[in-house]
Amino acid sequence: MNVYFNKTPYLNSYVLPSLLLLLPSFAMAEEPISPELSGHIDLVSKYVSRGLTNNPEDNNIALQAGLNLSYQNFYVGYWGSTLDYSFPEFQGERRKRSEQFEHDFIVGYSHNFGQWTGDIWSATYYYPGGKNTTSNELGLSYSRALNEKTQLNASISTYLYDVIYANQGDTFSTLQLQHQLNDKWATNIEVAASRFSDSGKYENNELGVTARNYAFRYASVGLAYQLLNNVSVTGQYILGGYDRYDDKQKDLGVFGISYAF
Repeated sequence: MNVYFNKTPYLNSYVLPSLLLLLPSFAMAEEPISPELSGHIDLVSKYVSRGLTNNPEDNNIALQAGLNLSYQNFYVGYWGSTLDYSFPEFQGERRKRSEQFEHDFIVGYSHNFGQWTGDIWSATYYYPGGKNTTSNELGLSYSRALNEKTQLNASISTYLYDVIYANQGDTFSTLQLQHQLNDKWATNIEVAASRFSDSGKYENNELGVTARNYAFRYASVGLAYQLLNNVSVTGQYILGGYDRYDDKQKDLGVFGISYAF
């Protein structure tokens, strides 16, 4: 389950997989506006979703890709990743490599409010072959440039209905500070927290028993280097927090390489 709130693709190797990763860049109002298409292809050492370092979505090298089409303030996007499991195999069926994927489909609207940029989005998470696994999440993010090199980002999102890995009302929030060190190096610091609902269709069944309603999910420090014009290498160190079952997550480093187009 990926979220899209890391505006910088090269620093988003493990968490949302994120809408901000797909956030479009808009032209000034007085300039002609035409549809813009952008994307990226990444290899990451592990795909860790929302700080769940004890059980990565893909514990091997993961192939990920994103595509975004924006027009004025509206955009649609896709993000996908390989997984090292499939939901059908957990539901008693034979493992198929074609089902070991996550596909995220996003629509959103972005608008400037003075020095702030606000973004509202809806993401549908699809897992091939899974039963009761297609979910929808509604999110809101804000970003503000503190100066020419530093940006503050905040996000909050919530699941709209029950699935076997989340209850309706499960809420995830992040706060991130990004800083451009020079023309080659960039860094970020991020913290995340969740509110977990303990009532839902799959609570005490496939989802298990929610033991913690509020949880610190993780803190992370990231560093990125612009290797070529469209190629970046990244490193991110995650300080593990807690999941809904009150299990402490381990600390973990994640590395990746990204090609943007």
